Amino acid sequence: MNEMPPFDALWFRILVGFLIGAALGSFSTMLAYRLPRHISTVAPRSHCPSCGTTLQPRDLVPLFSWLLARGRCRYCKASIGARYFIIEVACSVAGAAACAAIGFTPSLIAALALIVALVTGAGVALSRRQP
Repeated sequence: MNEMPPFDALWFRILVGFLIGAALGSFSTMLAYRLPRHISTVAPRSHCPSCGTTLQPRDLVPLFSWLLARGRCRYCKASIGARYFIIEVACSVAGAAACAAIGFTPSLIAALALIVALVTGAGVALSRRQP
């Protein structure tokens, strides 16, 4: 019997990698927004840049919050750029690919850190190009 344990099955690695990637993508969008503006990454809590309302946990679920709110702030209805959603999707796919290829090894941590660094750097560079 050469059956793989369920936690090492490819479908499980892809699923876990996708979820980790989504969370890291959300973190990466926060970094790309705050770092160029010299805003602390710890405080204040996440808020709408238009109305200043502190976001609730249900507003911070990667991918789903943006989709459910149709790309708008739940409070003031200001538009939230698709860039946030696209970055979260890209990180989710990259996380799933990394988990599938590397598996749950120490190298995965390095790969995920590299993904966050590259995506954050690209996000900062893109935000500096926009007026």
